[in-house]
Amino acid sequence: MPERDLVQDTIYRRLRRRLTAAAHDVDDAIGRFRGRPVRVLVEAASPVSMAVVRPVFTRLRRDPRLEFWFTTCDESWHADTIFAPLGITARVIPALQARWMKFDAYVNTDFWNMTWLSRRTRRIHFFHGVAGKYGLDAPVRIAPVIAQFDRLMFPNEDRRDRYAAAGLVDGASPRAALVGYPKVDCLVDGSLNRPAIERAIGLNPNRATVLYAPTWSPYSSLHTSGKAILHALSGLDVNVVVKLHDRSYDNAARASGGVDWHKELEPFCRERGIHLATQPDASPYLFAADALVTDHSSVGFEFMLVDRPLVIVDCPELIEKARVNPQKVALMRSAADVVRDPSSAAEAVRHALNRPSTYTAQRRAIAAQLFFGAGAATSRAVQCFYTLLALEAPAAVRASAAIPEHSATLAPFEARTT
Repeated sequence: MPERDLVQDTIYRRLRRRLTAAAHDVDDAIGRFRGRPVRVLVEAASPVSMAVVRPVFTRLRRDPRLEFWFTTCDESWHADTIFAPLGITARVIPALQARWMKFDAYVNTDFWNMTWLSRRTRRIHFFHGVAGKYGLDAPVRIAPVIAQFDRLMFPNEDRRDRYAAAGLVDGASPRAALVGYPKVDCLVDGSLNRPAIERAIGLNPNRATVLYAPTWSPYSSLHTSGKAILHALSGLDVNVVVKLHDRSYDNAARASGGVDWHKELEPFCRERGIHLATQPDASPYLFAADALVTDHSSVGFEFMLVDRPLVIVDCPELIEKARVNPQKVALMRSAADVVRDPSSAAEAVRHALNRPSTYTAQRRAIAAQLFFGAGAATSRAVQCFYTLLALEAPAAVRASAAIPEHSATLAPFEARTT
């Protein structure tokens, strides 16, 4: 017989749970009786949150049975700056208002930044990275939060298995949905057009493009040597693009280090002919890049899907302070050149552009490991959504979900000299 919990399992608590469940049942019945559309609340902690769920949202919004609402409880970002750039202006509400409304589903991408809804709903979580930072590979300290979700959309088997081993989820249950990472489908499904991206941001198509994309943290390479790295890269005969994580623009010192990075970098980049990226989704910039320079960010792993050279700037304090899983640190570095100073970064890029296939086997193996079935993750996530809500999926969704699993074939990438 299982041991009784003398703290939680009391007559009062059992009675309260039964009364609460009965009240929720009545609330659900009233909602069905009114025959309103299925309400879905999407909460975004920052613009990157929308980049994570946007492929799934774009598919689902075509269904007239679904009615989408949007909110944020993050103090660093106003709702307009998150949703308006995507053309989302209707049904954007404050978190306090959302808390008391009735929704059939709630979509979230950040365990540490979410609105607790008072009325029963089906909770869905999309992970916003695979880099293993901040204990996210198995965050046992927030187990009660994770337990509230009806579906965890796992990007890979490794993270699902870690959650199962930590007792956070039953790995064989429907809650542990292995869908992949919809955000990166566009890197392999043929939907992106490199010449169009180059034209849109003013890149010279006859030159190689190098992307610098550090993670957010006061201990990242952006803080320790970001300008020096960009200065060194601008000395190469290449296009240089810098893409900051949107958290680097937060007001909170824990993210931006108290620096206004747009104000700091905009004149610097303008003087040196460097493109300062403004879109929150890194995917188009990754697709247009011939090489990537980062420290320890999920974009480092995402870039492996296009099988092009990666240079990592060593930041030991970042690894420590961001509580990065050591196995993920070693994994990323096994497919990259690691440097410790800005001038070495530029030289490593020059070398890598001339020998782009050096780590190709490692990159492809890691990409397959961390991004389950890349190219079809969105279809799986959409089907999972309909299953959870007990809705019949439209015919187009059923057809795409029936496509056999396959690994995207990456074309060999030609050497680009500087």
